[in-house]
Amino acid sequence: MGLFVRDKVNKKNELERSGAKLPRRVVPRQIEREIIPWLKREEIIVITGARQTGKSVLLYRLIYDQLLPKTSNIFYFNLDVPGQIDFFDDPGRLVDLINRSKSRTYIFIDEIQRLKEPGLFLKGLYDLHLPAKFIVSGSSTLEIKSKVQEALTGRKVVFQLQPFNLLELSQAIFPEEEPEQTLTSKNKYNQILDHYFRYGGYPAVALAGDRKIKLRLIEEIFRSYLEKDIKTFLKVENETAFINLVKVLASQVGSLINKHELSSTLGIHKNTLDNYLFYLEQTFVLDFVRPFFKNSRKELVKSPKIYFRDLGLRNLAIANYSDFKYRPDRGAIFENLIYLLLSEERSFSSRINFWRTKSGAEVEFILMKGMNPIPFEAKASELKEFKIGRSLRSFIEKYQPEVAYCVNLSLKGDRKVGKTKVYFISPAEFLTAKMNLL
Repeated sequence: MGLFVRDKVNKKNELERSGAKLPRRVVPRQIEREIIPWLKREEIIVITGARQTGKSVLLYRLIYDQLLPKTSNIFYFNLDVPGQIDFFDDPGRLVDLINRSKSRTYIFIDEIQRLKEPGLFLKGLYDLHLPAKFIVSGSSTLEIKSKVQEALTGRKVVFQLQPFNLLELSQAIFPEEEPEQTLTSKNKYNQILDHYFRYGGYPAVALAGDRKIKLRLIEEIFRSYLEKDIKTFLKVENETAFINLVKVLASQVGSLINKHELSSTLGIHKNTLDNYLFYLEQTFVLDFVRPFFKNSRKELVKSPKIYFRDLGLRNLAIANYSDFKYRPDRGAIFENLIYLLLSEERSFSSRINFWRTKSGAEVEFILMKGMNPIPFEAKASELKEFKIGRSLRSFIEKYQPEVAYCVNLSLKGDRKVGKTKVYFISPAEFLTAKMNLL
């Protein structure tokens, strides 16, 4: 680690010895395109996300595909390795390493939260204006926020890595074909959806061929999450209540949260429940979608709806991996899929809400683009006719958006309701970017 290697072949060998070795099969991640332009800037790149979503592999791809062809001034540290974390006991070692180079040095630090004061450590180095670019990763939003982000205000840019989306999953299942081709083949597209609905998008699960191995891997991912995030870092003592909460919430996807009912069912105090819900959101298990409203007297504004970040983990919680076509909860699963598609594709200037009135009208998602609402209705069926539901029609009449979308399993086309054009689309059409939604 102390040896400065200028030769790119020897540098590759050194990087691999330090742990930065690409696995045999790698699926390119779409987020790479967002990160690459920031490699040229000064800000510290922070990559966060749930455990085992592929953060380390993403770092390796940035090293080997983007940087090593141009420079050998690259160093990789994995702070889960005791010998490597010891290197950071003295910041002067890293300063010396950087100063040996006559050009910019790239420093990759995996699991940055393992340092005692990683935010202050990085801030001190950044403020020295060294010829260095720092790219770091961490697995828990809570740890990253408390230990890294708050100390790096104005000095960092943060990217969140999710499990595979449908495009990435298509490359994992059909590696020899272009994603757009697999998504336009009905048989292959159905295979991709079936996997996503049953097993979710964790990379190791997607790349495993055997069903039993997939199920075992999902169990291991959740067990690791409990051990490392919930027990070790968050110090949750009532693990049984926490797991039972996950199970209950898994059966309520797309539903409003009733905190009084949940705390009573689980036998825990409301404050404890609030903490557990916060932990689940900050450790990338759940997302909360808040109501869209302009008139609080007519619309429900208090309770959020919940969605899981990965459907495989959700199915683990309810012990059901059966065929989507025959599941009684297929509507909730499809709604969760649409949420994941929207949450990944939305821009920084947009937010996702739902619309629900006391009279019973409900539209699953309202994507706010600036001040303009875009409604999305989710239909877990193969629609045969262009029928616009009462709730969607009610929202259109009230807010008169320019466009609206009915996402379903088969029907494609559009219809007009007043000045609003309503598009009927499939998830595949959304993914292949045939529309400029955002």
